[in-house]
Amino acid sequence: MLKDSPTHAAQAILPAPLARWESIAAELRDDILQGRFAPGQRLPNETELAQRFGVNRHTLRQAMQALAHEGHVHVRQGRGTFVRELVLDYALQRRTRLSENLASVGERAQRELLSHGVVPAGPWAAALQVGPRSQVELLATRASVRGRPVGLTSAAFPCPRLRGVAEAVARLGSITAALMELGVTDYTRSRSVVCARLPTQAEADALARPVSQPVLVVQYTNVDREGVPIEAGSTLFAADAVQLVVEPEGWAA
Repeated sequence: MLKDSPTHAAQAILPAPLARWESIAAELRDDILQGRFAPGQRLPNETELAQRFGVNRHTLRQAMQALAHEGHVHVRQGRGTFVRELVLDYALQRRTRLSENLASVGERAQRELLSHGVVPAGPWAAALQVGPRSQVELLATRASVRGRPVGLTSAAFPCPRLRGVAEAVARLGSITAALMELGVTDYTRSRSVVCARLPTQAEADALARPVSQPVLVVQYTNVDREGVPIEAGSTLFAADAVQLVVEPEGWAA
């Protein structure tokens, strides 16, 4: 029996080539995510797009149907195909959770761990009720919806109690799930402070937004069931994608 040669083995694990409509959908998806087509903008008509990609309308329509199914575009009968606007209601409540907020409006977020490290508490000390030289695990994460970045968070967690939270977040993709794994079965928001400002260039790049577009900033503190602070953080929301909703009844115990 002949054994596979290295060439045959390499060929065996190569991914199947994309169908033409899939490659068109991928290119248009990238145009949308990179801002070349802005939210609410009308896409070129079928004739123009078919000429751009050198395909017939049937192939193009397959690509557009895929993008519509993913939530990137929507068709307005008689008017054309438009980039779907992403405006999320983010409720500031006693039990504020990114996943629960988005699930309530039929959306789902992906959280990406950008960086982490163990540092002195410094500016986070007062909110966490620890000394300024106490150690905290500092995480920087980015939340995306439909592939579009919508929020950047810097959050500090007290050590040694929550040492290892970064590894858990990277593995589980959720701060709530990571805290639960580390023994924090529930937590609530004790404080939120909201303001608006212009982003730095690095923040604008991370949010894939122009530096001239304001961001909403929410500084917050979360506490466990006993009222002990377990997280102090600051989240920057893209102002064109997120609107903050304050519902008084949400703060009831």
